[in-house]
Amino acid sequence: MGNVLDFQGYSLLLFGGKGGCGKTTSSCAVGLYLAQNYPDKKILIVSTDPAHSVGDSFGYNVGNNITPIEGLNNLWALEIDANVVGENFKKEHEIAIKKIADRGTYFDKQDIADFYECAIPGLDEIMAIIEISKLLKDEQYDLIILDTAPTGHTLRLLNLPTEMKKWIHLMDMMQSKYRFMVKQFAGRYKKDDADEFIETMSKDINRVKVLLSNSQNTKFIPVTIPETTSIDETEKLLKHLKDYNIKVKDIIINRVVTSENNCIFCNGRRNDQKQNLSRIRKGFFDYNLLTMPLFPYQIRGIEKLKEYAQVLFGEIQEYKPINYHFSLIEEGLKTQSQALDIEKKDLKFIIFGGKGGVGKTSLACAAALRKAQENPDKKILIFSTDPAHSLSDSFETSIKDTLTPIEGTDNLYGCEMNATKILEDWKKKHRENIDEMFNRFGKGVDVKFDREVMEELFTVSPPGIDELLALNEIINFVNEGRFDVYILDSAATGHLIRFLEMPRVIRDWLKTIFKLLMKYKGVVRLNKIAEEMIDFSKKIRKVQQILTDSDNTEFVAVTIPETMGFAETEDLLAALARLKIPCRHLMINMVIPSNHCNFCSGKREEQLKVVREIVKKLGKYQINQIPLFPYQIKGINRLGELADKIYA
Repeated sequence: MGNVLDFQGYSLLLFGGKGGCGKTTSSCAVGLYLAQNYPDKKILIVSTDPAHSVGDSFGYNVGNNITPIEGLNNLWALEIDANVVGENFKKEHEIAIKKIADRGTYFDKQDIADFYECAIPGLDEIMAIIEISKLLKDEQYDLIILDTAPTGHTLRLLNLPTEMKKWIHLMDMMQSKYRFMVKQFAGRYKKDDADEFIETMSKDINRVKVLLSNSQNTKFIPVTIPETTSIDETEKLLKHLKDYNIKVKDIIINRVVTSENNCIFCNGRRNDQKQNLSRIRKGFFDYNLLTMPLFPYQIRGIEKLKEYAQVLFGEIQEYKPINYHFSLIEEGLKTQSQALDIEKKDLKFIIFGGKGGVGKTSLACAAALRKAQENPDKKILIFSTDPAHSLSDSFETSIKDTLTPIEGTDNLYGCEMNATKILEDWKKKHRENIDEMFNRFGKGVDVKFDREVMEELFTVSPPGIDELLALNEIINFVNEGRFDVYILDSAATGHLIRFLEMPRVIRDWLKTIFKLLMKYKGVVRLNKIAEEMIDFSKKIRKVQQILTDSDNTEFVAVTIPETMGFAETEDLLAALARLKIPCRHLMINMVIPSNHCNFCSGKREEQLKVVREIVKKLGKYQINQIPLFPYQIKGINRLGELADKIYA
């Protein structure tokens, strides 16, 4: 153990890191410990991850209402449903927003209604942070603990105040036209409810920015594990947090193997971690490093969260795994594990997805490698749209946002799509088109305001469009016939579901923008911009068709044999069914192999209970169990070993 976690004087603690590193466990354990030891302090644990796990961590339902934690009078939990919060906001401020659009544009009532539905990007997520800032402002709680989404989307969340300020600026530009006209005809202007709405929103967003960067009250606690991909992601996270002026003092190093025995498996994992632990200590030497052991069971429920917290806060100085008695019943499990048969189908698109930290990237890379090796006459592309890429780490080669040949193969290529750059280039191009369009319109007052409003509309595009634009780049490859098979390493569950829903959202948004542009038909030439928007809409339709094409597309769901992972997998599978995305394969990854080690056997017994439950509930899927390896799966050779297990 390192030094004890410092929490004194803070009103907001944020926990974040790579998916599957123990963010939620740490958040809940810290909240529980502080509530038990400081009964006069009111503490609220809040989750902003679309795939919530706080309730699962405590072992009972927590939803979009503040829920008291049983047995404690000063601890509550809240899993913010950002969609509900966003819809409530829109209902509350509908009159003011529509009034601004009516005053500041040529939109008719239907246009305004369409604009209102589409033109508030990131509203649902930013409202979650605004809610937290209001709770702190009202002093309802002494401390709020925020359990965030995996790294890439946490960084997007932290950037939302800046994005929302663009939307507020757009609203203010629309209102400026009205203010100007009133001053011209009445000589003076008196603020009304529309102005008050803009001012209130601006103050709320500024308060969020101040809150996040207030080092006296706010602290971000990264959680990592001694694996290369997690450390790389932590380094990126720390850099971005520094850019946002968000304080970091402590880093939790979770799941460190401490058991000392003659188990080849335990010793292999411990040796594998040594180099990474050394890298952590050298790279993060100026932070307070809090080392947490790998426990022989899931940390779930009050008692186990309490034990985790006691280690974290130094009450247990040297954690020793308890000796567990176990009685494994493994009959029939071998017949319940099937080899992955996607190799037998002539698929064009294969998507790997699941909870953060379940090994999606490793499995996707191993499957791509084997696909390339078994089909030397086919060109394979594996690509990622996740903001936090991991393909380079898995292949141990530098993969950028251009097509990169994978060493050791002649027909496998990788690409980590730079979604942010693609989005900025797209916005820039459309702003230039709008500018060119209005240059032909003249120089009247109305033209000035409309030009600015239309340019800003593209600046405030819906969240998630960046990843969809990245996928759109792949559609260009499809249309050109560049590759035979495309394998997608997707984001973690909550943001993956949003991504899969994006084609419909973006097409609705494009329809709205196109209708608004048509207001200027006959006055300006719309040919160029109209053609580009129609082309983009067609490509989005192509994405929809690909995702739902059961003959050419297959989604491979990945989970781990843990209760929280299983619960999230059920949510994912339900979403896939709702979106009509074909999924027949479920991979249970990281199943500990049978051996004589007491520590491993205790964990395996717990895992097999979950495996049986998965098989019982999800028996209609082809289920494939993949063993946990005693080392990290990195590089061509080890990916080949993993592929052997996938297709065995």
